[in-house]
Amino acid sequence: MLYRPDSCPSSRQTTACSTVHWRHAAVITLLLCLTGLLPNHSFAQPLAKGKDKFLGCATNSFLYRNLALYWNQVTPGNDGKWGRVESSRGQYNWTNLDLIYDFATQRNIPFKHHVLVWGSQQPSWIAGLDSANQRAAVESWIRAVGQRYTKTSFVDVVNEPFHPPLPSYKNALGGDGTTGWDWVITAFQLARQYCAPGVKLHLNEYNVLHSNTATTNYLTVINLLKDRGLIDGIGVQGHYFEFRSDMSSSSSYVYDIATIKANLNRLTATGLPVYITEFDIDEPNDANQLAQYKIYFPIFWTNPGVKGITLWGYIDGDIWTDHPNTYLIRYDGSERPALQWLRNYILSPQPPAPISPVAAVGIQRNPVLVWHSSDSATLYHVQLSDNSVFATFIMDTTIADTLLQLKPLDPNSRFYWRVSAANTSGTSDYSGTASFITGDLISAAEELGGIPSQFELSQNYPNPFNPSTAISFQLPAPSGVEGSAISVVTLRIFDVLGRDIAMLVNGERAAGRYTVRWDGTNENGESVTSGMYLYQLRAGTNVSTKKMVFVK
Repeated sequence: MLYRPDSCPSSRQTTACSTVHWRHAAVITLLLCLTGLLPNHSFAQPLAKGKDKFLGCATNSFLYRNLALYWNQVTPGNDGKWGRVESSRGQYNWTNLDLIYDFATQRNIPFKHHVLVWGSQQPSWIAGLDSANQRAAVESWIRAVGQRYTKTSFVDVVNEPFHPPLPSYKNALGGDGTTGWDWVITAFQLARQYCAPGVKLHLNEYNVLHSNTATTNYLTVINLLKDRGLIDGIGVQGHYFEFRSDMSSSSSYVYDIATIKANLNRLTATGLPVYITEFDIDEPNDANQLAQYKIYFPIFWTNPGVKGITLWGYIDGDIWTDHPNTYLIRYDGSERPALQWLRNYILSPQPPAPISPVAAVGIQRNPVLVWHSSDSATLYHVQLSDNSVFATFIMDTTIADTLLQLKPLDPNSRFYWRVSAANTSGTSDYSGTASFITGDLISAAEELGGIPSQFELSQNYPNPFNPSTAISFQLPAPSGVEGSAISVVTLRIFDVLGRDIAMLVNGERAAGRYTVRWDGTNENGESVTSGMYLYQLRAGTNVSTKKMVFVK
């Protein structure tokens, strides 16, 4: 049986209605089953598998099976809405929602319930009740969802509180009250009461990031909930119309990308994880959709405070009616170019972030360049220049490590450096450009190319540090021994009480110069507390110990 779409306003900017497009659903299902044209069999795992954030998709029950080929998070498009589940009071139809929930939990991927409280797609009967019965009905609905779906990862508690229509039962939940948002607070209190322990409670809204005022207002509600311990995540819908008009629009607009990024950072600065909950790019032309994916998707995927992105439909026939060109899979199962790019983009490493030296003055003439590792990277391409546009290079090299010891540079001069990451799937963009100004001093031996003449453990750099620091040392050849003799070397981290924290080097090393990095974690990979630590180098009878400070 095919379901008719729920009613949805025609204007794409009046409400981010979550109606899906059912057109030709039977045809799609038949084609996929009979012709075997399941999307790209050669990639039989989710695109974001093994990443530190998920890439999921909204769906409806009749097409949910194809999700396993691409996505590792699931949100029901319409099947979790109150008006769909309880169209008659006290009579629940969980069938379609159960299918999607079971799909997610059986595969151990996050399931997000969408949505508990929303002014749209609510039961028609709720408006006719008095306030006491409305409150009882809302509480009964939230309790029923919480008790039935105990393995839910996230739940949109309140959807679109800034946009009409607001719930007809708003006053039954406390109305504006003393905070201006008592009804939202009450909804979250009920969700916290009835959802299983560990279920993360989210607020969800659209048309936020492109407006400083809207973001400020959103933060007001978020902080009211945060102060009460009621919110666990921030939802930003991320529809295409939140960034710009479609390219064929007669009333074109493009919102400032710098503003979008800055407001996203304002949300992540709360310390709460941010989720892009309904991302889509509504362009009928393949090249245009691809171009817009390349602009907007990386804004969210590369932000460390964003912990997941959910596409709002992905296959033609299971998308939002008002936005019919957001799909990434065509009727015949073939992929649009944006999906092909998306796969390579996610599998490729992200740009690394320089750690040190950054905006530093008077540093040693032979500094160690240090940068964050990039997930899945196998190589890093490092460039050093004396001009900010890298018109010429002092150094242009590729290495496998995340730090690089430079040979002596000119004294009292400014230099610029950047780094990109690569693996077999592709190469990232370059990092932001970092700069530093040298002083007069050179660390350790003047000539870096030869065998050191003495044992030396250098002071770590930077110090104090967060999140990581570089430790350099040199091993000489024993007197009278030619070549680079071998020594058994250990480099260990201790706390001030002498307890072992981490072993950075343990094995044979030839005479020469070395640099290793410590990221402030112990042997179990757990971050250590702020404070002073000791690092000790042993090579044969030579021992040297120095102090460093880790600051969170």
